[in-house]
Amino acid sequence: MNLINIGIEEFQKEVYPEYIKIFPKEERKELKTIEENYDKKITKFIKICENNQFIGFFIINTIKNSKYIQLDYFAILEPYQNKGYGTKAIQLLKSQMEAYDGIFVEIEKLGLGKDKQDNLVRERRAKFYETLGFEKLNFALKWFESLILSIYVLPISSYKDTEEKIMENMFQIYISVHGKEKVDRDCKVIK
Repeated sequence: MNLINIGIEEFQKEVYPEYIKIFPKEERKELKTIEENYDKKITKFIKICENNQFIGFFIINTIKNSKYIQLDYFAILEPYQNKGYGTKAIQLLKSQMEAYDGIFVEIEKLGLGKDKQDNLVRERRAKFYETLGFEKLNFALKWFESLILSIYVLPISSYKDTEEKIMENMFQIYISVHGKEKVDRDCKVIK
């Protein structure tokens, strides 16, 4: 398996159509926002390939002076799901990010899905990340008035930050990606 950093043109041509298919509209960022954050060197695109075949992707956010990476979007294309590629891809990503202290991901809070099926999907997602070593933090985020996200962090280095320090790094990334006004208005910490 290979992780390949790609530019905006390849993202638009090959990855973006899959991104649109996989992620519901309410979870996606506008292409313009993605492009702006790419131009600011915040957003990076990584194609996941197996035997030169495109099988998935990561969209990550990093900023200068932060020791954390936001795993903003991660997907394995449908024909390749449930074959161990997701596990392998996360492990490979972790091994290639040794300069960082950790990778964080947001997962919709368990038990708050719109129906039983949605709750099962959330539980499977949480179990997947926990199995890979992601640790659930003791706070959640409320985006807008209705979206509640649990935060999971995959430690990379042996250094162990406090949750407050991790939260500080997260908010630096959020402000870089979304702007201070939007984060102050739409994102609240829930203990």
